[in-house]
Formats: sequence, C-alpha cells, structure tokens
Amino acid sequence: MMNENREVWTGAENAGTINCPSCGATLVAGLRFCRMCGYRLGEGVEEYVATQRLGPHAPRVAAPQSATDPFAARATWGHAPLQPNSTASLGQWPDAEPSPRPRRFSCRPRRGNWMVWMIVMIVLMGSGALPFTFKSSGGGAAASKSFLGVDGFDTAEGGGARVQGIAGPNTPFVNAGLIGGDIITSFDGKRVTDAGAMSRILAETPPGKTVEVTYIRDNAPGKTSLTTMAGKDFQGMSAFDARPGGEGDIEISTRRLERVLVPSLNIYGVKVNSIDRNGPADLYGMKEGDIVIKFGDYLIRTPGDLRYRVDEAVPGSIVKVLVVRGAEQLEIPLKIGRSKN
Repeated sequence: MMNENREVWTGAENAGTINCPSCGATLVAGLRFCRMCGYRLGEGVEEYVATQRLGPHAPRVAAPQSATDPFAARATWGHAPLQPNSTASLGQWPDAEPSPRPRRFSCRPRRGNWMVWMIVMIVLMGSGALPFTFKSSGGGAAASKSFLGVDGFDTAEGGGARVQGIAGPNTPFVNAGLIGGDIITSFDGKRVTDAGAMSRILAETPPGKTVEVTYIRDNAPGKTSLTTMAGKDFQGMSAFDARPGGEGDIEISTRRLERVLVPSLNIYGVKVNSIDRNGPADLYGMKEGDIVIKFGDYLIRTPGDLRYRVDEAVPGSIVKVLVVRGAEQLEIPLKIGRSKN
C-alpha cells in the first residue's frame, strides 16, 4: 500500500523533500501529514495523533479503493468516506475503537446546580433537619459567642490559659479586676487546661451570663466573677480616642517590649528595650533595659497591659511608673504625652 502511494509523489523525495499531492507544498521527506493542508502522506514520522471517540451506533462504510488515493483500503465511520481535503482533524481514523462506555451522567458541576443545592440546604436548615447553621463573620456570629475583652490566650507552663493583655476599657475582664498575665484555671465551673479549652468554653457560653472565674496571679490563687458580653458590643479604644487629648504616649517602642521574669521578686514584668530620644520616658528618667512592674495603680505583667495602660493615661497627667533596674526598684514620675496616631 505504501509503495503504491509513494509512486504518486514526485521524485523530489530522493533529494530529501516531497511535494504534497493535494496542495503541492514542498515538504521534508518522511512526514506523515502535510503541514499546509493536513493531507495524509503515509506512515512517516508521527507528529500529532488526536484521539477520536465516536458513538457506538456510527455505521462503518467502506471507502472506495484507489491505488493513487492514500485513503484507499481504509474504512470510514459515517455515511461517506473522508476526503483528502476534508476539514476532519488529523488522526481521526476509523480504526479507532468506539468508546465502550456510553456516558449516562457526569459528575462535573453544571451551571445553576449550586443554586439548587443552596436552596435545598436553606430549606433543610430552616426546618431543623440539619444539626448546624451558617454563621457570618459579622455581628451574627459575634453575638452568639461570649467576649471577655482580652488580646488572647497562651497556654501556661503548668496548665491553664494565660491572658495576653487587656483589649479595651469597660470590658468584662477589666470590670472583674483581672489583668494580663493572670492564668485562668476554671471558668463557669469548667476546668481550663490550656488556651484551646478556654476558647471552646467561651464559644459555649452565651453573652450576658455571669460566671465564676478561678485564676492564678503571681503564683497566688484568686477568684472573681464576671458577666460576659457579645463581641459586637466591644468598642475597642474608641473611648480614649474620643477624649480631647486622645490616647496617651510615653514614646517607647511597643514592638520591642518583652515579658521577662524578675528573679529577685519571682514575678514577671515588661522589659523596655527601646526608648525614643527626647520623649517623655527619656526625659523623665527611664532607661533601656528597665523592667516595668507597675504603671500608676496597676500591676504590669504583659506587654499588652503596658500598651493598654499607656493609651489609657490622660495626656499631660503625671503617672508614677515602678521599674526594676538591676538589683533596685525605682519609682519614676512620667508626664504623659499625646499619641500622634
């Protein structure tokens, strides 16, 4: 068959090229298809063979035999044989087996299906048939979860959830007299083993509930009660921002504050590692490396609490700051500046 087909092509093949019998283009010898018109030249180098799957009911019709037609002795699918100048894709030959599995259905998403499923889910949830509901990231989700007004929790070394700091004024945490660094060991009668347990218990506690809290501060146990609030009711630091003088500032680098143990007192304080030149802390005698343990009337045990107490201080007021420097304790009166933020 191939010998007969090759006799039709010109003698240019002996020189390394051939002419396409369909469009006359000059091609490199040995190609399987004409690069110009797609005409099948022979069983040369396979450049591209596309997969063709036809339906199981397509009739098989024998093509007319011709010694000069490369399509001769080939059977075609359909009602007529493929022609050399047809627009059929390369490689779509009839000897490919038809697909043995007719597709009955598809798992691919169809346009509009997601809307149908969403409607079904909403109907089921509304009827109570599903054991959960969707919660948005807005007020709806926050309203169903209790909020204390803290920066977050860490897992304490001996167990329990240690409070990272105070998040704002007029919160359940502040109103209960708690401070950053307190380790909560029991909340609403439930044991708190770590930070994750504290978060889970809060999620299960409805807003507005008064609960008993057991905690440890400076290695001593304590107990208090507080009334939880909804997160949507938290106003942040807006109360300080609304004051005529705004938030307080002593011009220290709050990003470089460090919670450290004071060995001589066996308590934790906050080490100040960077002080702005000519700021209130610098002008009134604080030094880099000082460990703050008290700010005004409030104990300081975490960086979050020191940041909060500085913001809370009224600009222009004098606040006594108790620091540990080396082996001694110093009380430094600071005149609070005004935040530039």
